[in-house]
Amino acid sequence: MKRNEKEAPTVGQVASTLHHEEPKQSPLLETGPDGFWKLPDRYDVDLMHAVVQSPNAVYVFWEVSDAVKETLTMQFMRPWEDLPKAFRILDITLLDYTSGHANRSYTFELPEMTNSWFVRPLDPNTTYVFEFGIRTMEGEFLPLVASMPIDTPRNEPAGVGRFAEPVRRWQFGEVESPELLDTLPKYSAYRCVR
Repeated sequence: MKRNEKEAPTVGQVASTLHHEEPKQSPLLETGPDGFWKLPDRYDVDLMHAVVQSPNAVYVFWEVSDAVKETLTMQFMRPWEDLPKAFRILDITLLDYTSGHANRSYTFELPEMTNSWFVRPLDPNTTYVFEFGIRTMEGEFLPLVASMPIDTPRNEPAGVGRFAEPVRRWQFGEVESPELLDTLPKYSAYRCVR
């Protein structure tokens, strides 16, 4: 039997004539030991996240990008490793953090190469912001990254506290609407509507 010249090429012929590029694979899919995915050690971004662990403890982790490190190295004419690292805890309960106000703050030095910290003991039912930064040559704290405000949970039942009695009266129908509390500014509901 004679082979027809118009026959379709075989699979081996097609594969040998096409130009193949290796598919680009995400570095997340590179396998590590025992076939597990390998995650990068760092992402080269400026970030700080806080995770509540209990009413008295918060886990905080952060990263500073290489661009910021290089900028600070040139600004202070010292290598990044030689700049003193510091961590600040800000209590901003019932305050606006963006205005620069805090009820109290505490700053302490960190060891080199630290990128996470268990912050404890903290007060329950309090709003905190955490900042990582460096100390300048004058000893001032220069924040580099900050967390979002985070609330520690209560360590008491919900029916206990300064708002318990007004809530109880409304809950049991003793009053038709919740009473205004002295801590809220007057007309605050109208400000939100505008």
